[in-house]
Amino acid sequence: MSHIPFFDLKRVYEIQKKQIQNAVLETLESGHYILGNKGKQFEQEMKDALAGESPGEVVGCNSGTDAIQLALLALNVGVGDEVITVSHTAIPTLTAIQSTGATPVLVDIHPETWVFDPKRLQEAITPKTKAVIGVHLYGNMVDIFSIQKILAGHSTIAVIEDCAQSQGSSLNGKQAGTLGRFGTYSFYPTKNVGALGDGGAVFAKTPEDASILKQLRYYGQKDRYHADIPRGVNSRLDEIQAAILSIRLKSLNAESAQKQKQVDRYRSELGKLVQFQKVTETCTPAWHLCVIALESNAVREKLKSHLDGEGVQTLIHYPIPTHLQPAFKGARKMNLETTESLAGRILSLPMNLGLTENEQTKVIESIRRFFN
Repeated sequence: MSHIPFFDLKRVYEIQKKQIQNAVLETLESGHYILGNKGKQFEQEMKDALAGESPGEVVGCNSGTDAIQLALLALNVGVGDEVITVSHTAIPTLTAIQSTGATPVLVDIHPETWVFDPKRLQEAITPKTKAVIGVHLYGNMVDIFSIQKILAGHSTIAVIEDCAQSQGSSLNGKQAGTLGRFGTYSFYPTKNVGALGDGGAVFAKTPEDASILKQLRYYGQKDRYHADIPRGVNSRLDEIQAAILSIRLKSLNAESAQKQKQVDRYRSELGKLVQFQKVTETCTPAWHLCVIALESNAVREKLKSHLDGEGVQTLIHYPIPTHLQPAFKGARKMNLETTESLAGRILSLPMNLGLTENEQTKVIESIRRFFN
């Protein structure tokens, strides 16, 4: 029986193997490996892709987790502060909040879009609220405009966009990450723009914010051996990963279009059998994951077992909501009924550049057999 992997990194690497190898060798031979020209080049290329001629800067860092932490530190978020976000997210979103000493405040998701429900925001705001993190999940975007309208009377609360799963997505024509005060990105190998290791970045709209981020990622130093900003960390995007990311970024649009075709096919051929994520109004998604929801946890588990038995690997993003994880027992929790229900019913299907048309046909046929 043939095995259909959920994601095959080697297949993706093979597509750009020569270009990547040449870029790595060129970087190795340059003798510059940290905060050099390759990093500056990638930061400029990504800024251009995100904002064109509009103001803004991209600041590279070590990971998507660090990107959120740096954005929070730039806002001077710390002990005694609260940061509002969703429980239905990857653990690193909350890890980054905790790292600053702040308390995560967890609100529910929309039952159809599966992302932060703006209607849940107002009840979570307190005098301690310092930031709101909108997590764009699976490629779908949070309605940031609605969140900003609610925050219009709260000038001290900043909006951060967690774009780890949405690079290339847009809302009303604006790229994910360019709507809030900061946009944070992950270059984990499976992401829409994936490195061959860890990496991350923050988009800042103003030179002042960008300057603070650059110092924070470099121990708080403005110049070597001169630290002006407290709470600095060591979080720099290395030159080799930056060189690889310049290559990966160039293919983002074409790859997103290819994944869109796979998602469209799943939706067309399975839409009467399972529930798909509703796309937020005016959002053009760049899909990171193709996630379905079943009618119950029991059906989800049976389908997952069935697919595994037929050689189809699936994953769950995410099986245990963060508010039920022991590490986050100190978080303040609002009503999370939709989050808990969804977590028990979702299943992620293979959807990536390495997936062949024949393999997707086998996935679809296997799911149809289950329901028949």
